[in-house]
Amino acid sequence: MSERPTFKGSVEQRTLAEEIYQIMVAQGRFFADDAPIRQTLANLVDFFATQRKMDPQEAARRIDEALRENSTVFTRQEVDGDVLFVTSRRGRYVQPQIDTAHMFRNRLYEPENPLPVDDISVVVTTTRPALTTVEPVFISEYWQEQAGLTPVMPALVVETPVIEAVPGAEEAVGEAAPPVEETLPVRPVEVAAPAQINSVITLPNGLQIDLHRPVVELMAQYGNTLMAQLRAAIEADPLRRLVLFGNQAFPESALVSFGKNDLRRISDYIKEVGEPLLDTQIIADIFYHNPRQSDYEVFRFALNYRLSREKDFEFVGVDGARLWSVRNLPAIGTKRVKASEMGQIAGFLEEGFDDSLAEQSADAIRKHGQLSHVLTFFEWEYGILPFTRAMAALLPAPLLADQRSAVLRFELPQHYASTLVELRYPTGNRGGWLQGFEALFHDYLVSGALITLMRTDDPHTFTLTYEEQPETQDRLLILDETKKTPKFAFANVSYACAVDTDMLVNQQQYGRLRNLKAFPMNERRKGDAMLEHVFETVGNPVGTRAEPRYVASVETLFVAMNVLRPASHEYLMHLLAEGEHFTPDEETPGNWFYAPPPSIHDDADAEMDEDEDDFDDE
Repeated sequence: MSERPTFKGSVEQRTLAEEIYQIMVAQGRFFADDAPIRQTLANLVDFFATQRKMDPQEAARRIDEALRENSTVFTRQEVDGDVLFVTSRRGRYVQPQIDTAHMFRNRLYEPENPLPVDDISVVVTTTRPALTTVEPVFISEYWQEQAGLTPVMPALVVETPVIEAVPGAEEAVGEAAPPVEETLPVRPVEVAAPAQINSVITLPNGLQIDLHRPVVELMAQYGNTLMAQLRAAIEADPLRRLVLFGNQAFPESALVSFGKNDLRRISDYIKEVGEPLLDTQIIADIFYHNPRQSDYEVFRFALNYRLSREKDFEFVGVDGARLWSVRNLPAIGTKRVKASEMGQIAGFLEEGFDDSLAEQSADAIRKHGQLSHVLTFFEWEYGILPFTRAMAALLPAPLLADQRSAVLRFELPQHYASTLVELRYPTGNRGGWLQGFEALFHDYLVSGALITLMRTDDPHTFTLTYEEQPETQDRLLILDETKKTPKFAFANVSYACAVDTDMLVNQQQYGRLRNLKAFPMNERRKGDAMLEHVFETVGNPVGTRAEPRYVASVETLFVAMNVLRPASHEYLMHLLAEGEHFTPDEETPGNWFYAPPPSIHDDADAEMDEDEDDFDDE
């Protein structure tokens, strides 16, 4: 129970002060006993002048004198030119004094004599945790301000709002307060107009973006730029409060932690299956989580983020299908072509000699989700398809910035067969390619076959189909590797697929290709050297023995060149135009001449002949 104060002054002053006190206590009847109850002199004057029909100036004088006389009950304050009186239900108001000298926060983060901070590394140190990476250490706001990382913010002053007088206090006598029926007139408050906020941001490259525009327009024009800036800001956070995986971001504190035992179980499970696995399959089979659980997406993100930071795991998935592989897993595709060699061979695609969109536009491929292709001999023999711009329009892009490859599944529905294919993305001046088709191509197709690649509802699953026709037998080119030295030869082969007859490498059209030399892969990357060898093999000799010269059509050269290595029409024409020993046939468009340069052996033979002639003369 609150104490009843004793009032001083004349009878009129004591009565007026007690009446005002009852009004203020009635206003703060739900306050704590020591909570301040404030009232302005202007509101009191308006109330009593209206109630007692008095002159406002006279009422202000009497109220101010009465309350000044009882200064032990009412504390007088002046704020912005207004006079306020403060009391409490105890009959007096005492400013509380909070002792903060022994607070745990001050003793821990604000020492009495802190060390000078010249470098934040003096304060923050990292320890080697059980994980493979160094986790960040939280830096208090005090040390950040000392190091100058954040501006010092002024103390926030919170004022208790002014409580208006309770109306209907005409008969406020005794210990009880009367019911509230009327309100005191309140002076209008002038509210300042909000300051104009500058909505234009300037990026580090000088680009200015107005954020007042609709979101759809902003994302259509600056979507990639804004996402890149947001990603850079998140990655630059030293506390790593948000972490990224692909296009998703989660608070680091909300993620589940995985120990070494969990990582070992995941690695053993992938090795046991023998192929990369989806994150959803790992979660279901090892951790027994299902999508109906409320924390499933957070758990899934935490798993992918944790595996991405482990050097023993490699992400080989795409957007919508996150696959993980481990070291020492069986390689996908042929082992006859090394990745470094194939990247150099396919480098002509990154040099600008890619004409794969000459017959099909990228928009049409994306819209219909399918791509038609004619197999060359090199592609059929090694089960490799170059990653052209047409392929890039059909196949998914890498999800991570440093992702080197992705594992896709290609199904052959006509024979209920499927195979895993590794997609190697281009890096620098090295081209990309797909490998892993060798078994499907050799079992059901031949060089020159017309195939169609199509998307499915599964982001990492595609179909490969071809047009069937009655079985046909022909003598086709093969690479015989049974002997010590690989050699090209023709053999009887049966096939039942539609083919492009110009690209079908049979003995009837391209019988001279048996004389091609099966160069090692590190030599096949030299396009000009391969073209010269092809010219000498399939070209018709039109020169003399002393000055040999060959002629061949571009179509024949294209087929023969693609026996040794992939080459586009643009790349072939580039080699012909830039080679100093190639000249076009002016009489027959489409034909080219090749005059081999004199070899070292020819020069030596010529010198020996000259020496013999000189000896005969002597």
